[in-house]
Amino acid sequence: MKKSLKNKEKTQKKRKKYDIFKKISIFFNKLIFPDDIKCVFCGRDIPSFYEKPYCSNCEKLLPKNDGKRCLICDEPIGNEAVICDHCQKNKRYFKKARAPFLYKDLVRKSLLSYKSDNKRYLAKGYAIIIAKEIKGWKIDLITYVPMTKRKEKERSFNQSKLLAKNLAKILNLPCLETLEKVSETKSQKTLNYLERQKNLLSVFNLKDKELVKNKNVLIVDDIITTCATLNTCAKILSKHANNIFVCALARNALKKEENENVEL
Repeated sequence: MKKSLKNKEKTQKKRKKYDIFKKISIFFNKLIFPDDIKCVFCGRDIPSFYEKPYCSNCEKLLPKNDGKRCLICDEPIGNEAVICDHCQKNKRYFKKARAPFLYKDLVRKSLLSYKSDNKRYLAKGYAIIIAKEIKGWKIDLITYVPMTKRKEKERSFNQSKLLAKNLAKILNLPCLETLEKVSETKSQKTLNYLERQKNLLSVFNLKDKELVKNKNVLIVDDIITTCATLNTCAKILSKHANNIFVCALARNALKKEENENVEL
């Protein structure tokens, strides 16, 4: 028994030493390799990261989502309508969505590196960009699209959660885990709109209704595609929240075959 307690104490001491070493290591890495002076798209040094976290060269090439956009889901619109066909045909459980860029070129490359190459430091710059895009929104708390525990462990982090936490710091708002993902799904990017809806049935649960009761909630994700995942999350939260808003760094323009009359 005594031996077991001694071993436990040794393990705890080792963990404390490791945690201290890790914090010191992170501190000195930031001093030597600061993550708030680099363009989030090309990595060049820039003079004013917190004002604009990308360089002037990249700014000229960025695929900005600044044309005519749907007033609800922020999808680019190529006609005179103010609400896209998708939002006219399908119920949205969020009030408004915003994404400053289109998911292609430099933005696509950067986001893929963020997720697949574990470039977590990019979240800070992304959050600065999004914060400017949603300026003026009345929000009480920030949440995010969850992953299953297994998936998050595989990737080592949840990209939406990290982005949400950085955004919450900028906006001085609480960031809460309001939803949990209870089962794995097929990759959404391989499915059409109808398949995405079916793929998301019974996937998410609300953790505690009191967290969102009568609140204006912002759901954060890295990319908006068909809005299927975000709309599912919004539907669950909307039963108790006041208003639901959605944001991401990038927006995919929907294909014609995805604009089907399907209710979620």
